[in-house]
Amino acid sequence: MTLQGVTYQGPALETPEKLENLPGDLLEVLWQVNGFVAYAGGLHVRGMVDEPEWHSLDRYWSGYMALHELFRDVQPYDVPFGQDFLGNQFLLRDGRVFKLRADTGELSGLDLDLPHFLDACRDDPVEFLSLHLLAEFHQEQGMLEPGQLVHTMPPLSLRQAEAKIAMKPVPADNAISFLANFARQIQDLPEGTKVNLRLFTPES
Repeated sequence: MTLQGVTYQGPALETPEKLENLPGDLLEVLWQVNGFVAYAGGLHVRGMVDEPEWHSLDRYWSGYMALHELFRDVQPYDVPFGQDFLGNQFLLRDGRVFKLRADTGELSGLDLDLPHFLDACRDDPVEFLSLHLLAEFHQEQGMLEPGQLVHTMPPLSLRQAEAKIAMKPVPADNAISFLANFARQIQDLPEGTKVNLRLFTPES
């Protein structure tokens, strides 16, 4: 598998019993490389590991940070195989990739299977993964470390056109928990609702 800008690669895959529950396309990827962070932090594909916790697929599938417990539209059978640098999640459902926008809870199908999703990332990562903001973060604050996500304030769903946003690197668990809580509070609000945002950012 050819990857660009790799900043982390998971350890060699072992053969725990849980492997039998993985979709075939994902298992094939993980046999080649047991998860990775690529595109200078732009895409994280989780691996079958216990440590580090932020890289553990099982942790976000059925463990302490199970995404179906945090986000209303995620189901227990959805496989949360990856995320982008902002904490938006990529899920496998019935062999197709879905994207969960973490700050709104909105789930949308990409009409791609996993191999074609990875091909699209490789062919044009900047556009497909919307890495323009990550490039701005790199210019201002340097490289994103493995296990970190970019936290924005305000959340991007509240950003006004051309308005400046604050960005900081935070641990993945903190960012995802914050975004899930925020999404729960705004998910059922009508379009155009004014939101009184209390300034809070997850700990570094």
